[in-house]
Amino acid sequence: MWYRLRLLKPQPNIIPTVKKIVLLAGWALFLFLAYKVSKTDREYQEYNPYEVLNLDPGATVAEIKKQYRLLSLKYHPDKGGDEVMFMRIAKAYAALTDEESRKNWEEFGNPDGPQATSFGIALPAWIVDQKNSILVLLVYGLAFMVILPVVVGSWWYRSIRYSGDQILIRTTQIYTYFVYKTRNMDMKRLIMVLAGASEFDPQYNKDATSRPTDNILIPQLIREIGSINLKKNEPPLTCPYSLKARVLLLSHLARMKIPETLEEDQQFMLKKCPALLQEMVNVICQLIIMARSREEREFRAPTLASLENCMKLSQMAVQGLQQFKSPLLQLPHIEEDNLRRVSNHKKYKIKTIQDLVSLKESDRHSLLHFLEDEKYEEVMAVLGSFPYVTMDIKSQVLDDEDSNNITVGSLVTVLVKLTRQTMAVSSLF
Repeated sequence: MWYRLRLLKPQPNIIPTVKKIVLLAGWALFLFLAYKVSKTDREYQEYNPYEVLNLDPGATVAEIKKQYRLLSLKYHPDKGGDEVMFMRIAKAYAALTDEESRKNWEEFGNPDGPQATSFGIALPAWIVDQKNSILVLLVYGLAFMVILPVVVGSWWYRSIRYSGDQILIRTTQIYTYFVYKTRNMDMKRLIMVLAGASEFDPQYNKDATSRPTDNILIPQLIREIGSINLKKNEPPLTCPYSLKARVLLLSHLARMKIPETLEEDQQFMLKKCPALLQEMVNVICQLIIMARSREEREFRAPTLASLENCMKLSQMAVQGLQQFKSPLLQLPHIEEDNLRRVSNHKKYKIKTIQDLVSLKESDRHSLLHFLEDEKYEEVMAVLGSFPYVTMDIKSQVLDDEDSNNITVGSLVTVLVKLTRQTMAVSSLF
């Protein structure tokens, strides 16, 4: 079944490849145009009356008049000359012979005086140097057309893929579909749906891994566990990545020894479980609210048992225990073979961690007499680090003289205070 499911794995999407090809072609076109622009000759025309009259700066008035007469005879329209050129010559002559026009040209660069107000900024010389034009264009293109779009695009692409709790939107959609499909999810079904998260799929999460050795190791673990449902074809719950995550979670709950190659993948999966289970709780709550707000009979809300199983599975994943297993197995050196000595004791009847903590030191030491002193101290250290939570509930009636008198229609505020401390500092230990 494992090998058949491998063949059902979705084919790679070619759309990202097409986008990359188009992007590379666009960049090639941009670099070509930038190169052509940098090689284009640019002409800057600056009005200089001396150049128009072919005179050196500082020429005398006599030289200016003499040159003007020669050029007028050559370019006068009545003599078949160029009218535009003749107008430029006349303007240059007026600029050099009239005192006001000459003063305007010397101060403002134009015989008519200041033409427009211009503003500029000081730039390093190497930026405006024509020799560095290609380098400046490349830096500009890299900064504003590569780095900035990539940063903005990555942020936008991530924002549309993930929810506010950093869960893939695709995972939320998968959970919503299967929670609606299975109103009352038992623990086995819940584990199956949990493992279908896209966070475990290398196609949607680059941190997830798919190793060639999985084709050998995962079937071996399936045979050891022996309770994997592979009959139904429910993608993505029966996809290879989902089946691998389910096997690793079940092996963790059963405290099975797995190959070292899979230990890293198992740790990655376990770190994701609390957030994914919280997302499933959110989905169940939303579906319950939607079912209560709608009048359609076909829309059925998930049961509270599904919600309770999500919370239980979160605890089981953290503790590494199967359902209905004794919580005493969390303690070091307490295994299945010596658990009966503790839980089935005729005198003490220890079932929970709190029961063990409540014993007197002498009774506890007598109960765990099968442990060496060093191992016993380790058990005590772990036992003292367990959390001890107390809850204090206080109700109060608003807008009433007697805040403790609750009547029909009263607005009641319930204040719940949780206090968390370790067993070592509690009054029980």
